[in-house]
Amino acid sequence: MQVWKKVTLRLNGKPSDVRALFDSGSSFTVMGYGAVNELFGEVQVERLVKTREVVLANGQKIVIDGYVDSQIVIDGYMIEERVYLSKDIVRKAVVEGREALLPDIIIGSPTMETWGIELDLKKGDVVIRGASFLL
Repeated sequence: MQVWKKVTLRLNGKPSDVRALFDSGSSFTVMGYGAVNELFGEVQVERLVKTREVVLANGQKIVIDGYVDSQIVIDGYMIEERVYLSKDIVRKAVVEGREALLPDIIIGSPTMETWGIELDLKKGDVVIRGASFLL
């Protein structure tokens, strides 16, 4: 199950409105370095002790080698979450001859489970039921 939603993401105290894909089939929350650089400029990235090859829900293999800690604001609620980073995630793709923008961030099921985020597929929206902070 997937839902697209605009959220505010803060990395190193820098806020940006981003296109988020809430994806119950994803086992982690991830962004591409290209999106981070374009949306936030220079940010402090922590390196993983060992890089890891993982598979996205669409079957694409990517290498994760770093992370940033973030705050994500969804409909006035804030969660704090680690976002893993990969050079393999692109910003755009060509689909049937047309350029398509891809999500700035993929929010995976562990993040949703931890913070009590549910997907309302009828409305195509995100529902917060858990331990987030109301701003």
